[in-house]
Amino acid sequence: MAESDMPKFRVAIVGAGLTGVFLAVCLEKYAPNVEFDIYEGASQMLEIGAGIVMQSRPWTMMQATGLDKDLLKIAGDGERPAVVVLFRKSDQVDGFQFSQQTDTDTSYPFHRGEVHKAFLDRLHASDRIHLRKRFVSYVQPANGMGPIEVRFQDGTTATCDILVGADGVRSAVRASMYSQLAQAAEAEGKQQEADDLKHHISPVFSGATIYRTVINKTGEIAAHPAFNRSGLVFYCGKDKHLLTYPISQGRILNVAAVIRVRDQEGDIYPGPWSSVVNRDEYANEFKGWEPDVGEIVKHMDNAQKWAINVVTKLPTYVDGRVALLGDAAHGMGPHQGAGAGQGFEDGFLLAQFLGRPEVTRETMQIALQVYDEIRRPLSQKVAAFSHMSGMLHLLQDPERISQEDEPEHELTLEELRKIGDKIERVKDWRRVSSLLDESKVSMQRLMDAVSTAQTR
Repeated sequence: MAESDMPKFRVAIVGAGLTGVFLAVCLEKYAPNVEFDIYEGASQMLEIGAGIVMQSRPWTMMQATGLDKDLLKIAGDGERPAVVVLFRKSDQVDGFQFSQQTDTDTSYPFHRGEVHKAFLDRLHASDRIHLRKRFVSYVQPANGMGPIEVRFQDGTTATCDILVGADGVRSAVRASMYSQLAQAAEAEGKQQEADDLKHHISPVFSGATIYRTVINKTGEIAAHPAFNRSGLVFYCGKDKHLLTYPISQGRILNVAAVIRVRDQEGDIYPGPWSSVVNRDEYANEFKGWEPDVGEIVKHMDNAQKWAINVVTKLPTYVDGRVALLGDAAHGMGPHQGAGAGQGFEDGFLLAQFLGRPEVTRETMQIALQVYDEIRRPLSQKVAAFSHMSGMLHLLQDPERISQEDEPEHELTLEELRKIGDKIERVKDWRRVSSLLDESKVSMQRLMDAVSTAQTR
């Protein structure tokens, strides 16, 4: 092989979900001289989960990579018009509306599986995906320059120059990274630091459980007002809420019920994260609520139960030449629908960094450090906003800690309206700046960092 045909360096991606495959697509576009392999523990390519909504920031990336045409061809109904969002105080017989908002952000709804298929179809090097390769650990060379060894459960190994963990909230790459960082701290006699690092190995329970189902609008329920509200409706109460919105041209009502258990937040969740349950498990939680809620819950059969687990606020996304991406780095609650988009932003930026001529084997670690400096604060801010949105939907204002000690406090209409205003404000980050403008600033930060390192 001629020297000009040699890859600049090799990237191993652990995880073939949405973010891992999107990173690979971006590498093909922005870093064509970087070789990559994707390692997936499953025996087949399968993206679970129901829907994903592409808002303006992730959609900008789809347009930049040419994926927008593929997505609109195989899935989705095109751009969704402005959506009206209603918030009701519903944990009482006489419920009432306390806020109405209009979400004008561009959004395109898709099924996750169809988005995943579009990404895979765009990938030219599909032969670089290796199934049944469950990641166990990695070993970085002592000299910092040799290949990284990647170890799998079946006893095989692989090597790479950069390892990227895109393996979700339960990330084995994150577990290996923080175990090694903790061991290094212990070796230096820094036990408190080691204990803090160990805290980031496993995801923690958010305290909230979500029950998802769909209701076909047939028979007697087709004419009931509860099943015919347009837009999104949040039926809110203390520590619980019910969300409904129509899908499939209004023929189906999508329903999600969220229940929070305060004293379990931050714990390691003991049971399965997902299961199918019958109505008895959650119906009693909404007794005494306004009649529309009772009618909806009555028809919520065989809901999918999800314990919402999240990643703690990591002190770094990078260890040497190993980087975390997507949910492995900042797995968050679903309350702003921003988790997948943040993972796309990680991959979009990282691929552009690795494609820059200034980034070589000698400077790739600097590129990863700048990636961490840029993406970690931004993604963690979005995760914090998502958590705040979730609390506000449960009529808990995170800025009023005293509410935690006064669970029976009855909110006034003025307090409810303030909560509605805050729900609107915590979404402002989506509209503050242009993703492409941010990318230009990020590229300049990278070039400055490389230049500074080379002049030392």
